[in-house]
Amino acid sequence: MGFPPLHRHIALLSVLPFAIQFVGIGFSDALGEGLCGSVFGIPLREAVLYGLVSEYYYYGQFFLLLLSLKAAYALGLLIQGSLAENPALPSWARRAGLALSALYLGAFLLTRTLPLPFVTPVGPALLSPAPLDPLSAMMVLPEPFLLWLLLRGRP
Repeated sequence: MGFPPLHRHIALLSVLPFAIQFVGIGFSDALGEGLCGSVFGIPLREAVLYGLVSEYYYYGQFFLLLLSLKAAYALGLLIQGSLAENPALPSWARRAGLALSALYLGAFLLTRTLPLPFVTPVGPALLSPAPLDPLSAMMVLPEPFLLWLLLRGRP
């Protein structure tokens, strides 16, 4: 039966940032930590116990959750595409993909341009925007193309 081309392209572009983040772990010295880099290396329990949670740790967890949802979406899209008799992209899949991609791209732009709120023992504080490293830019690069494909794939 085979996968419809639109399903393949959308699934590939959806899972690409997830793959880039995990490939980039080995190259963090040259490319930076990426969107989720502050999450890796130490478990949350130990980080809190020893006070090693950086200000950007929770934002890294948020991006890791988004990347996981995008990877699950890509897998679901491939499964749906292989089982469906009609190769058209279902409207629920298009809406879910648009929502995930828009949230991912919007969160990236907001965390890189605006001060980030963070709660400290003294009270709320505003952090400087998260740094823009080459790995983060590579992870967000497929999103405009993915949004274009999802908008083009309207029923």
